[in-house]
Parts: sequence; structure tokens; C-alpha cells
Amino acid sequence: MLDLNEIQREHDRIKSSTEGNNEYLQKFVELPEGNGHVTMRFLQPAKPGTFNVEKPPFYQGTRLHRVNGKSVHCPRKLQGNRWFGDCPICAWYSHLWKESEGKSPEEAKTLQAQARALKPIERYYYNVLVRQQLNKKTGEIEKNVGPKIYSCGKTIHDMVLRAILGDEQLQEKPLGDITDTKNGRDLKLNKVMKKSGTENYPTYNESKFLDPTPLGTADEVAKWLANLNDLTALRTVKPLDEIKRELKIHLGLIPSDTNNDLSEFQRKPEVLAENTRPTAKIEIAEPVEETTSDES
Repeated sequence: MLDLNEIQREHDRIKSSTEGNNEYLQKFVELPEGNGHVTMRFLQPAKPGTFNVEKPPFYQGTRLHRVNGKSVHCPRKLQGNRWFGDCPICAWYSHLWKESEGKSPEEAKTLQAQARALKPIERYYYNVLVRQQLNKKTGEIEKNVGPKIYSCGKTIHDMVLRAILGDEQLQEKPLGDITDTKNGRDLKLNKVMKKSGTENYPTYNESKFLDPTPLGTADEVAKWLANLNDLTALRTVKPLDEIKRELKIHLGLIPSDTNNDLSEFQRKPEVLAENTRPTAKIEIAEPVEETTSDES
């Protein structure tokens, strides 16, 4: 016979684990899977001293490396329009590009593909209010949901900044403070899927800021601004030793779990040497400034 008590405990465990993950994901703005739109209002930064931060930011920027199935925050910091500092992954990324110079087309293609796999991608996080969304559990339309975290790439980030400041070259007038609680503006983010070869990718060129409107009633505004998300907590940089370890795992120099004997799965030394080049450069490569671009 089935042990129903044991099955119930396992069911509760799975449900609890799943709900915990969903609860975290529900903090973020969910974009439509295909074509569609989301209307949101960017919110003012938190008051000074909130989250133990002297000046909470309007947005939080970071760069992410995708290694070993996880996102690793780049420890480099933005100075002006460039990123500086020590980052083993960025150093190896630059090393691979330099190594590709002067190689045969096939060798260069291989090295550049290895570099692209480590490319740092910029992400930006904002506090926003979603004007309308579908509750998938109840099937009901919810209004003014949030504050939520909106995560975007450089394209949308630039669109937001350009709307605030304007752009003379594009003949776009500045909209000013889009977060103003009385005369701010909502962004209607229009997502349109395009096809290039066999790949589909999203575009947001048809997005636009709407006419000025109040954020909400005085009580609503006070509630929303009192419950902003801590954007600075979203950028968690690991110690350099841990980042180096992630890179070595990615390159196949060490197993992902050093507590187990996985030697039978490790590549031969001559294969490692051919695929990774001299390993010493992982430790001593000089950090160089990089500029990168990404899609939203």
C-alpha cells in the first residue's frame, strides 16, 4: 500500500520549493512570451537612508557573465563610459579575442566563439508599477501591481535615459522627470518578435512614453513608495577566488565538485592545453577596460 503520509510530505516539499521560487520571480515584471505589450510606471528612488544606503539609486546597473549554468556578476565598476577593475572572466574574454588575431579563419572562429560564451552582458534594474497584468491563478486582470522589479538590457535602459534627457541628434525633446507622482509618464513597452534566419528575437522599437498622468491617489503613492525593492541587493559580487574557480570549472581545469573523484570525466592534459591555452594567464592576466553591448 502507498504511504499516503509520506506522499503528502513529499507533495508539500515540492509545492513549498516551487512556490518559494515563484514568489521570488513574481517580484519581476513578466513580459509576454510573444508579441504583446506591458505598460509600466518607473518609480522614484527610495528616500535617503532606506536599505542602509545613503542615496538609493533610481536604477541598479551590473554586468553578468553566464558560466556553468549560472549568472555571475562582474566585479568591474563603471567609470565614465567604461568598466574597470579586476575580473578574471573579463581578462580571459579579452585574452581569447587577442589570441584569435592572426589565426586561421577556422581557429579564429573557434576562439571568438569561446569568448562570446563569456561576454559580459549589461543589465539594469528599476522599480516600476505595472498598470495591468493577468493573474494566471485566478484569470483576473489586476491593476497597478507592484512595486515590481523591471530588468532590462542596454537598449531599453538607453531609451529610458533618452526620454528623460532628450536627444538633439534624434530631435527628441526631453520629457523630464518621468517618475513625477503628479505629471509623470507611463511607458508602453511594445514587444515585437522578429526573425533572422532560424532565430527569433524581440524588438522594442515601437515602445513609447504616454501622456502625463498622476501615479495614483495620495494614499496609493505613499504605499507604493514605502514598499520599493532594494535594487542594490540585486548586484551580489562574489569574491575573486570564487569567480576564478567558476572560470576554471568552465574551462574544464577542475571538476565542479572537488569533493568527488571525477577524474574519469576529465579531459586529457594535451586536450586541455589545446583548448584553453596557457592556464597561467587566468591568474596573471592584466585587467583591461571593455565596452560591450547587448540586446534587451
